[in-house]
Amino acid sequence: MLAKDPTEELVYHLMRAKKCSLHFGEISLGVKNLLDAIKEQGCVVHLNSSNQEINLIRKQECESIGIEFEHQVFDPDSFH
Repeated sequence: MLAKDPTEELVYHLMRAKKCSLHFGEISLGVKNLLDAIKEQGCVVHLNSSNQEINLIRKQECESIGIEFEHQVFDPDSFH
């Protein structure tokens, strides 16, 4: 029997159930639920599109720098 990687097993279960989205095709309900839970805890996920770096940003930080408290892809080139 192969040793299980706990992270890979979790990703597998999060990606199993999917629904259709008008914007992105099929999305995983597990990932959507995870993002919703992170937001309920007071953080949002920002993904840097150039290097795929993921940052958790607290609601207070969003307010202090004047950005919307939403999960989003961050494009550093759009701020030049």
